[in-house]
Amino acid sequence: VLDYLDLVPDFVTMGKSMGNGFPVSALMTRRCITQKFDNDGIEYFNTFGGNPVSCRAAIAVLDVIESENLMENARVVGGYLLNKLKEIGKKYDIVGDVRGRGFFIGMDIVSDPKLRDPGVEEARQIKYRLREHMIIISLDGPAHNVIKFKAPMCFSQLDADFLCEKMEAVIQEIQKPRDEKQQ
Repeated sequence: VLDYLDLVPDFVTMGKSMGNGFPVSALMTRRCITQKFDNDGIEYFNTFGGNPVSCRAAIAVLDVIESENLMENARVVGGYLLNKLKEIGKKYDIVGDVRGRGFFIGMDIVSDPKLRDPGVEEARQIKYRLREHMIIISLDGPAHNVIKFKAPMCFSQLDADFLCEKMEAVIQEIQKPRDEKQQ
């Protein structure tokens, strides 16, 4: 995302996915900031900093990401998934917006397409109905009406097709017919 937005932040924190389930995290910063620690004589120490097992787990994950070309997979399959979800969104009034990059995608669920009122109950129903199909998603946003897709980097086009097929079926079950909405 930083490359896409052409940003150079002061700090970047990362974790969780770095160790693929193994606890590890990192803080990256620009050299001019770390030099301030040295120049001012500030000594920093962390009990768990540089744990060799955690570092090795993170290196192994990075090796797999590189050798299996998972960054490119996230770009290509993520774009495919985003486009398919946008196509679904065009068909149903309860989908307000679909946006994202790679495998981090959000779908706004609304109760009224004109007013764009958050479809909190509809989003909750979608979440639980997808679980019946063994698909786990989470809800986000201030009103918890944004369906958050966070697929793993190994997610395939077949996985995306399956997800979208089930997603559309569930939305179809939940959305009230247009003539019923007008009453």
